[in-house]
Amino acid sequence: MQDWTFLTNFGDSAVTLPLAAAALALFALSGSVRLLRAWLLVVAASGITVALLKIGFSDCAAAGPLGRPFSPSGHTAMSTLVYGGLALLASAGRPAIVRVAALIPALVLALGIGVSRIVVHAHTPAEVVAGFAIGGGALLLLHRATAGATLRLPPLALVAVALVVALAMHGTRWPIEQQLQRVAALLHRDAPVCG
Repeated sequence: MQDWTFLTNFGDSAVTLPLAAAALALFALSGSVRLLRAWLLVVAASGITVALLKIGFSDCAAAGPLGRPFSPSGHTAMSTLVYGGLALLASAGRPAIVRVAALIPALVLALGIGVSRIVVHAHTPAEVVAGFAIGGGALLLLHRATAGATLRLPPLALVAVALVVALAMHGTRWPIEQQLQRVAALLHRDAPVCG
């Protein structure tokens, strides 16, 4: 179980959000405006989608398996987008075979994180699939929005910064889930969605 917890921690918002912010800063510093805009849009849209679904379904015990609310896996969604997106953008402007070769390990990592969420009993398979759908959809949007764009910095700089941030933040936990539950409790107190 400890190995699965080690893996699942790479999908925590304390890792994926600083990774996204570091990439955003690199795109800004390098003048990669198209990549910066697309990255900001898809990361924000993915995070907001997960948050809204978690808040929206928070009082819907009947909507989820085993009598608990349905809660899409944010670890899975953000890992799919952030790790997959970094691989896509690091290989921007390269031949398709290079882009696929860069994307495969990132998606394997995201898949492992998704499986780990099930193994550590944080999510059901359906919640992990929902996370993949959100992250995968955002990844497809990123791919389309950045088609033909090139990275204006060495790809290894993006990879190196990503590794440093991921390793520095690994094991840190941010209480975003608890904050979303508090917001949901306030919103649903007077107007329950599934009440």
